[in-house]
Amino acid sequence: MEYSRKVEVVEQLAGRFEQAPITILADFKGLTVSEITDLRRQIGAAEGEFVVAKNTLARLAIKDTGNEVINPLLVGPTGFAFGYGDPIAIAKVLDGFAKETDAFDVKGGVFEGEFLESRQVAQLAAMPGRDELRAQLLALLMTPATQLVRVLQAPAQQLVQVLEARRSELAESAE
Repeated sequence: MEYSRKVEVVEQLAGRFEQAPITILADFKGLTVSEITDLRRQIGAAEGEFVVAKNTLARLAIKDTGNEVINPLLVGPTGFAFGYGDPIAIAKVLDGFAKETDAFDVKGGVFEGEFLESRQVAQLAAMPGRDELRAQLLALLMTPATQLVRVLQAPAQQLVQVLEARRSELAESAE
């Protein structure tokens, strides 16, 4: 690779590291092209991207940044999953793919400057996503209002039931 191309790759990687709140590193040795394409599609759907780069270029891209904590992970074939949206969504995609595919292993990552081990990525993947948390919060906020409506409707329902019982009673006595 020419020097100018290497400089360009380092700048692109540095920009991705700066933009992405979460970056997860993975060993992809043994994956087929179709499996990598499928992985890239899944990560893209989760507002991220999967990039393969040489470890030496990645070291240059993270030099003097908060992402230097991943230096020990830059060994062997390394793929970088950059997450620009919900960090949990990216973790779920990679954790699920690692469980489905034997040739794919999550090495670890960095989340807002904090080092993540592979088990921490799995823990992050087990958490509910942003949309799930919003739904849970909405349900929690709606519960008191729903209960109030039920309490207010109960006397009216009981009155209707008493009147219906009396009507049935009168109908039976008239026969």
